[in-house]
Amino acid sequence: MTKYLTSQVLKNFKHGFFSRTGGVSINEFSSLNCKYGGDDKKSKVILNRTFVSNLMGIKASNLITLNQIHSSDVIRIKKKIEPDDIEGDSMITSKEGICLGILTADCAPVLFGDFEKKIIGAAHVGWRGLYAGIVENTIESMIQIGAKIHNICVAIGPCIQKNNYEVGIEFYDKFINKDNEFKRFFFKDNNKKIWFDLSGTISFKLQLFGVYNIHSLNKCTFSDKKNYFSFRRNQKNKLGDCGRMISTIKI
Repeated sequence: MTKYLTSQVLKNFKHGFFSRTGGVSINEFSSLNCKYGGDDKKSKVILNRTFVSNLMGIKASNLITLNQIHSSDVIRIKKKIEPDDIEGDSMITSKEGICLGILTADCAPVLFGDFEKKIIGAAHVGWRGLYAGIVENTIESMIQIGAKIHNICVAIGPCIQKNNYEVGIEFYDKFINKDNEFKRFFFKDNNKKIWFDLSGTISFKLQLFGVYNIHSLNKCTFSDKKNYFSFRRNQKNKLGDCGRMISTIKI
């Protein structure tokens, strides 16, 4: 059965944070892998995306995804495009019938919506994009096409949580040197290992920008193998690549 979670803050939009279950892919891509490429068969990914599209009430051709490159680039979607045809890590649109899709396997899928102005956004937020400003850029891009800051609601989907996101000292220094306020989102244990709160940092950045209607699902992709793909978990266990969950939103 295909499972997905929703957020109360986006109740006025059809949306979903999909798990890895309910698809047809096998092995490390089992089963709702929605990413083209790699070792999974394209025919299976097409079928998985069709399952998602049906649940979202759209044609499969209206499910838009990008070639995600861990950037801070935001793409305005005005019409249907071929899947992964454009590079970028965030999308915005005011066009009805278009469904935005973000692919993740530890990075955070972040969905945005201004119901009054009928404008939505979806961002793939890993640490590189977060550092480079993908969150702020998405909000700015929504405002440029008519969204109002006080109307924007944001949901942060399943991603690697702080208890499992170990980072190195170089990572820590990079963020702290940019803004000392980031220090509150790093934690050191008794073994002097450093852990990073990705979703907490995203929420902090949103609030700095004036967005306060935020909901984080607080689901950990790394620790919940049954429901979520995790690239870091696969790397730790020397299992190679894995599938990608999809998170979607439409007007």
